[in-house]
Amino acid sequence: MKKITILTAIAGLTIGASLAYGYTADGGGVVGSKHDMNQLSGAQKDSQGRVCAFCHTPHHKVEATELDYNPLWSHKVNVDKNFTPYDSVTFNSNITGDPLAGPSRLCMSCHDGVIAVDQHYGNTGSTLTGRIVGDNFGEIAVGKFNDLSNDHPIGFDLTGINGLDKGIRALLKAPNNGSTKADLDGKAITTLGFNDGKGHSLMTCASCHDVHNKDNVDTAFLYEKQLNSQFCVMCHDK
Repeated sequence: MKKITILTAIAGLTIGASLAYGYTADGGGVVGSKHDMNQLSGAQKDSQGRVCAFCHTPHHKVEATELDYNPLWSHKVNVDKNFTPYDSVTFNSNITGDPLAGPSRLCMSCHDGVIAVDQHYGNTGSTLTGRIVGDNFGEIAVGKFNDLSNDHPIGFDLTGINGLDKGIRALLKAPNNGSTKADLDGKAITTLGFNDGKGHSLMTCASCHDVHNKDNVDTAFLYEKQLNSQFCVMCHDK
């Protein structure tokens, strides 16, 4: 079994994440990537040089009732459930529950512009400014001020969305947190939805980003290239 498969299972992006879309299929891991906090200028490096420790721990994981998904998490969690979700007249679904359901709340552990990205194992972490705390192009705090209204919607039910919007090309059904389906052109793809245990497959941050895969040179850990918007048209038939 490849390391990426093991890492994926630990992070909870499901086995489907290791399948990807043909561009980042094997995965390159975390070491040396933008998720390697030991490589981040100004960050407090792990005392033992560990990389996984910034997010995961084999013992004494973070306990939070707000987490419906906890892959042995070691990082402080933003437990606020009052995040403002995306909304638009062009959005044909509804976000009726927690917009941060599944792994998305874990992503906000670093991308909320509040919690230090290098905080782990009870250490406070450093105060990193600029692109770390900002919500502008080139900055990472997409959830700053608990505001997700200017970001791609997450937390909505992917199941059966083909019947709602013919512009979505993928058969977005993931009954077991991830499944391979064929899109409307017959091309095999992998869809990633978080199974909430209630028959819903929810769109999350992990539906687009593979946090353990540094191979994508287009940055952002996306499942496909940005060139010619290949990433976008995997789901959007435009």
